[in-house]
Amino acid sequence: MDNPVRTGARWIMRWSSWVRVDRARLLSLAEKMCDLPLVAWEDRYHFRGEEETTLRYLLCLDALNFCFWPPSGPRGEKWAVPGPEGEKLTGYFALAWALRRAAEEEPSLFSPEVLADATPDRVGAILGEIPLLSWRARALREVGAVLLRFGSAREFFARAGGSCRRLVELVTSHLPLFRDAALYRGREVLFHKRAQILCADLWGTFGGEGPGALRDLDWLTAFADYKLPQLLWAEGALVLHPSLATRLRSLTPLVAGSAEEVELRAATVVAVEELTATLRADGRSVRAFEVDWTLWNLSQDRLPVPHPRVVTPLY
Repeated sequence: MDNPVRTGARWIMRWSSWVRVDRARLLSLAEKMCDLPLVAWEDRYHFRGEEETTLRYLLCLDALNFCFWPPSGPRGEKWAVPGPEGEKLTGYFALAWALRRAAEEEPSLFSPEVLADATPDRVGAILGEIPLLSWRARALREVGAVLLRFGSAREFFARAGGSCRRLVELVTSHLPLFRDAALYRGREVLFHKRAQILCADLWGTFGGEGPGALRDLDWLTAFADYKLPQLLWAEGALVLHPSLATRLRSLTPLVAGSAEEVELRAATVVAVEELTATLRADGRSVRAFEVDWTLWNLSQDRLPVPHPRVVTPLY
């Protein structure tokens, strides 16, 4: 069974009027990537300890892995935390590190009872002035409810039986904020960014063994967020309608679920699929999520265009 994110993205691009994929520039990008090493799992910032706590950590990490860009706090500064050796961390790695410190110093914070009673103030005490605190507290309450229902994170993940497809279905069935979908031309389309990335994080954390022994990693698509389209746009692999490009350059937020936003995300998925196929044809043994990781790492450099701005708890 093909991933509905993949099939839906291809369907959207047949109708797309705001974004298109430039195949020639995509090939140029593939050539640049041919000599780049595959991105390894970054364990400097992630927690790995006793199995049950690690699985709870991963559920919380990806439950909270969304929308880091809106300025917070009295000075409207970008959210950041001090990392190892004085390193300043922002975005996803800041989240991974802050939760790691919490898991190491007070693992009881990841107990089902504590998570099920999460409030914005309690989340803020751990993460500081991170944006969308109310949404994040709700996300953790959902995780707590699932852990209470299944008895443990180990049992919850075991229900997937080592399948990414089944894990995504499980997560999106039991954790409403993981249900990453939109309506486009009257049809529901799926992106499931955080549910899919949970599979990759599980695989990476456990080195493909134990709970991370997933047999269908090829089923995963790109994790359509706001950094990949920024990088693909900067490389010319995505071509935006002039009025959309103007709005993004002026930092005008897009409406979540709008045609422009949905097409940007679909184009990202399709572009990564084509990059993956091109790299494979050139002899690289690579999967879509590994191409995603590589592009995401490249997107952390200073780019000549801004990332799309969408206030959403989905990604």
